[in-house]
Amino acid sequence: MDEAGLLHLLKTRFGLTGFRGGQREGVDHALAGRHALVVMPTGSGKSLIFQLSAVALPGTTLVISPLIALMKDQVDALGRRGIAATFVNSTLSSDEQSRRIEGMANGRFKLVYIAPERLRSTAFVEALKRTQISLLAIDEAHCISQWGHDFRPDYLALGQAREMLGAPTTLALTATATPEVQDDILAQLRLPAAERVITGFQRPNLVFHTRYTPDLRSKLNVVRKVLSVVKGAGIVYVGTRRDADELTTTLESEYQVPSFVYHGGMEKSQRSMMQDAYLSAANAVMIATNAFGMGVDRPDVRFVLHFSIPGSLESYYQEAGRAGRDGKLAQCMLLYAPQDRNLQEWFIENDAPSQNELVHLCKLIASRAREGVATVSVDELLAATRMFEVKVRVGLAQLEAAGALTRLERSGTGTSFRVGELTEVMLRDIQVDVAQRRQHKREQLAKMIHYAETTTRCRQQMLIEHFGDNSTITSTPCCDFHIRVARNEPHPDFAGEAAGRAAQAADVPRGDTIRETARLLGEGLTVREVAAKRGLTPSTIYHHAAQLISEKSLAVRAIVTESREAEIRAAVARVGASDRLQPIKSALPDSVDYGEIRCVVAAIGAENTPSPPPTLPPENAP
Repeated sequence: MDEAGLLHLLKTRFGLTGFRGGQREGVDHALAGRHALVVMPTGSGKSLIFQLSAVALPGTTLVISPLIALMKDQVDALGRRGIAATFVNSTLSSDEQSRRIEGMANGRFKLVYIAPERLRSTAFVEALKRTQISLLAIDEAHCISQWGHDFRPDYLALGQAREMLGAPTTLALTATATPEVQDDILAQLRLPAAERVITGFQRPNLVFHTRYTPDLRSKLNVVRKVLSVVKGAGIVYVGTRRDADELTTTLESEYQVPSFVYHGGMEKSQRSMMQDAYLSAANAVMIATNAFGMGVDRPDVRFVLHFSIPGSLESYYQEAGRAGRDGKLAQCMLLYAPQDRNLQEWFIENDAPSQNELVHLCKLIASRAREGVATVSVDELLAATRMFEVKVRVGLAQLEAAGALTRLERSGTGTSFRVGELTEVMLRDIQVDVAQRRQHKREQLAKMIHYAETTTRCRQQMLIEHFGDNSTITSTPCCDFHIRVARNEPHPDFAGEAAGRAAQAADVPRGDTIRETARLLGEGLTVREVAAKRGLTPSTIYHHAAQLISEKSLAVRAIVTESREAEIRAAVARVGASDRLQPIKSALPDSVDYGEIRCVVAAIGAENTPSPPPTLPPENAP
């Protein structure tokens, strides 16, 4: 189709007069029959690429997306533009699914949206074989990569599925993919020579800041200042569900800020209610974990604040990028304290089941099997194994990838698996894979920390380079670095001046913070009492105490009781001393705190460390 024809469709069907950066290039590849990977940030108009291409091409465009909640919204929007589109997913009755599948096979629809697991349905695959598929669009394509931040095992079958469909022209689209993830996406889809469109990561209307906040009080001070200065809707991302609940309570009780809370521990109906309320309120603040945001379309978010560091630059950019989608000025603020990395390291160490947990999970599923097929739900497995949800989901993916389970079809009662044998070789391969994945996550966390601690480079330039976007920042000031340049202020050394000023602002003298903890513990206060008095988290006080214990400046009994110390020492004796606390924690009751374990391990280490020899006076001393 020529230029005039495309612009006519763009105007008449989508109400637009021109393309954004990267859109025309993506459409050109699709219409010319060239496979392409499109990497453009959230809100940059990726969906227009395959939607406009679908209208211009004959036949049907099949759209693969994990976002079931968004399918209806997109289909409804296309319908209002006079474009025949539908979706087929588990929210529909069996009869309605059958009607839509038959309509697809008869060529009634220009676009059909499905989730990747739909390709496991024999009936659906047979209908696809009768359908003229002119374009395959794979949205959220980073989900196919084990190195991506949102790996989903159902995506692994897409490479084989596209070949089964006759290898139609394919567009893989994602908002967050580093060059390494880009390579993996194309390898998994069996499209190593596909074109690449990587653009749009420069966001001229966003201003990125990082603030050193060494403790809870200084973090709250920054939040309060942001809320008083930046008017409009905002999002505050926190690390845990408990943090979300506690911060929401604090903002409402102490600062009278109307706020909503959203995290994975809430019922689905509660989450939907909170999301709808936030989207309709004028100046609301959403306090949320990373469970919030995918598919949320609010263009007038004036700030996104991260209360602590996320695990990767991909996650950070995607979440921060939810600010300012209306093109108006918006602020992206990262609050950073070095101890924040502990939470992300814990997530890394607990992102997959242990070998024993994996064996238990497989045996549990096998025990439900009838004629080699078991039907189970994630909720059933959570109740039976008492594992975290992420461990159960990752464990299922590992067992599938190894061949011990073969996923069949999903029904109202759960998911059906054909159960095979879990061999020692499979277990070893899985553990190697887990080790590689964790190492990759540690490297991603290191890059995130480097970004947080950098004060002498443009933050937006660092971000766009991370994603392989070769653009040069042209709009300044776009971050705290350029703001300092504009004001002719010196660039602080993060670990020195910036840390000192931030600590001073929070009334915490540098170098004295651990001694102050020691003084209060010496007065007989508990860890939680010290934390409350100092405006710090109990985790930080436990870290202080462990350091004092390792220096033999504090007795471990000042922190833990005699019986608790004996309990932890027995666990250490069973599993062995290690820098990693998680194996020790797994051998103890849930009531034992990680901080208590850290202190006892520090005491054991101090016992095994010889005291330094006395300092001798100089030879010529009197």
